[in-house]
Amino acid sequence: MSSSELIDAFDDDGNPLGALPRSEVHSRGLWHHVFHCLVVAMRDGVPTVVLQRRSATKAAFPNLLDVSAGGHILSGETLADGVRELHEEMGIEPTFEELVPLGEFRLVDADPGSEGDNREIIHAYLHFDDRPMSDYRPDPVELSGIAEMALADFAALYNQPGTEVRVVERSLDGTEITTTATLADVVPDADEYAANMLAAATEAAGQRQR
Repeated sequence: MSSSELIDAFDDDGNPLGALPRSEVHSRGLWHHVFHCLVVAMRDGVPTVVLQRRSATKAAFPNLLDVSAGGHILSGETLADGVRELHEEMGIEPTFEELVPLGEFRLVDADPGSEGDNREIIHAYLHFDDRPMSDYRPDPVELSGIAEMALADFAALYNQPGTEVRVVERSLDGTEITTTATLADVVPDADEYAANMLAAATEAAGQRQR
């Protein structure tokens, strides 16, 4: 997404401020809407998250593991338009109707690209997809690869300090390795967003297994 693309901005009271360039929204620390989706696959009966490894060239959190797909909702778009992030970043094409809503979350964290804070109204979703890792087509500009770990392990990284978990990574050239990850390998939590979102995802995955 270009820094000049327009996104709808809001003040702290939720009053609309109109459509502004993304760079201005971030530099002024204004609230804006964001789409996130976590893909969950069943691997031998275990709910497993399919994460993205952010590119080394990203301004925010380079090289870290992140939710499966995410991005800004542009001015004039609906939440349903956010599903394009799964198409663009992961190379899969679910419909918006296939996604499971996990809730709306507010997050404030430091914006590496400006002196202001990043204020996001995150609309989080879950997508159940059991395809193998080899069927994903990660965007080589945005991602350096994808990774899988048990959903419970992903939650443990945020909820249990010092946890080290098993992860399977697949690079852009198709090479797969099994390694370990710690909290330092994932995008930092802010306002307990990750912990709360993963709690909702865990409940949704449990309902699917019943």
